[in-house]
Amino acid sequence: MIEEYNTVIKNPRKVITRVASCYPNVYRVAMSSLGYQIIYDFLNAREDIYCERVIYPQAKSIETRSDLADFDIVSFTLQFEEDYLNMIEMLKKSNIPLESKNRRPKDPLVIAGGPCATSNPLPISKFIDLFVIGDGEVVLDEIIDVRSDTNDPRADIFDFLDIPGVYKPGYPAKKQQIKSMKDAWRPIYQIVTKTDNPKFMPAFGDNTFMMEVSRGCSRGCRFCMSGCMYRPRREVDLDTLIDTALKTRHATGHNRVALLGEAVSDYSKIEDLCWNLSEEGFDIVTPSLRIESISDELLEILRSNGLKTITIAPETIYSQRLKLNKPITDSQIINTIDRAIDLKFKVKMYLLLGTPGESTDTVMELINYLRGILSRGVRYNTIKTSINPLIPKPHTPLQYMPFDYDDLYQKFKKYSPRLKFRYKNESLRRATIQYVLSNGGGELNNILKISDQLKFRDWYKLANNINQVKVDGITKFPWYEIDVGISDKYLQSEYEKMQNSEVTPWCEEEGCYNCGAC
Repeated sequence: MIEEYNTVIKNPRKVITRVASCYPNVYRVAMSSLGYQIIYDFLNAREDIYCERVIYPQAKSIETRSDLADFDIVSFTLQFEEDYLNMIEMLKKSNIPLESKNRRPKDPLVIAGGPCATSNPLPISKFIDLFVIGDGEVVLDEIIDVRSDTNDPRADIFDFLDIPGVYKPGYPAKKQQIKSMKDAWRPIYQIVTKTDNPKFMPAFGDNTFMMEVSRGCSRGCRFCMSGCMYRPRREVDLDTLIDTALKTRHATGHNRVALLGEAVSDYSKIEDLCWNLSEEGFDIVTPSLRIESISDELLEILRSNGLKTITIAPETIYSQRLKLNKPITDSQIINTIDRAIDLKFKVKMYLLLGTPGESTDTVMELINYLRGILSRGVRYNTIKTSINPLIPKPHTPLQYMPFDYDDLYQKFKKYSPRLKFRYKNESLRRATIQYVLSNGGGELNNILKISDQLKFRDWYKLANNINQVKVDGITKFPWYEIDVGISDKYLQSEYEKMQNSEVTPWCEEEGCYNCGAC
């Protein structure tokens, strides 16, 4: 059984524009996305719009059970590359022609946004009429205004392309984003889900609301797509956060707040924020913390407010972290873990295999290092690891790097038991698919139409084709028309630094490096 509160009810006949906000992943994932909640609340704040949710595997809206074809705009939030396959399935279930070129004047305008749409929209460009590059709050109002003035959105496509941040292949676009967090949308009346079915339970539980403390990260980790695309880091004012928390508690009935952002613990007043929330009676959770910015005070406040597990990401051994531009020392990691264990926290660690230049000796050093760390929490089984393959992503210095499935397969198969991690070959296969979808170009559109017929060997060949292009010396990436603000010159420079294990210090402490984002 599932119940929802704070859903928006309007008469579809009394609005000018109907929007289907589609999330091509299951309910618990959709309702754990603050971005998805922002779009719903942002659009429904306008009286002339009714935004309804359509969540995979359904192709009808939750609010009125309307088919996708009944809407004026069908908008997909693309947070994960594998969701492309679900998006295509949702379109096939609807009464909308799958490809843009076959749609009629009466068919909805089909748009897509989110991190994946911003980074590389080419693999799905035949299915989407227009892409939103950057923050939806900046672009969506204008798209909806233009849509309300036309009876044939595809015939009037150039009216949309005049809007900054709107992309269609052949028409370059620059990412649009909120410059000051005082202008960011903060959903107060977040949808509340009550259920006893774990299949529908949001990630933070059914007693927690989400609150964004910042956007962007400027630490410069060379493998991190969001860290490269969403620079610079922008913070919400402390008083605004406290006010938002109080209002959202009143609107949702929840006393537990999840603090969100690319780098939550880098928030300049994180201890003050957590202390003030604690004084107001809130319980606090956060998905992960940066080791460099975890203080004793922060850990103590979080523990006293009911947080039971902290998540950190050492990634790999120190010499490899230098290549990734994540120069956390071993002593910093060990000190953080010891402090956490002393406070009776459980610790989850994220690690990577497949880092640049990784050898057998590197992996053995990681195993020995991890063995020492795990021994610190063996008594209470307090430390757990999650190990994933590194996937080179667009708009990062590692975009020039291939993805070696065969090498990773041997490493995971041989070393997983020693890394205290249960290896599943399915995870590496999914990583291969993700690599293809994130690094491929327009040639993937025809392949994705028959994706349900593909075997893993087909994805493997596609990955090798992309690798070969990179090895041969790629001159132009599929996403070259997308300007996310960070320059190619800077990315190439960082790739060269990576090969020499040279660190680029944090710009917020050492000054600007002219990456292009500011």
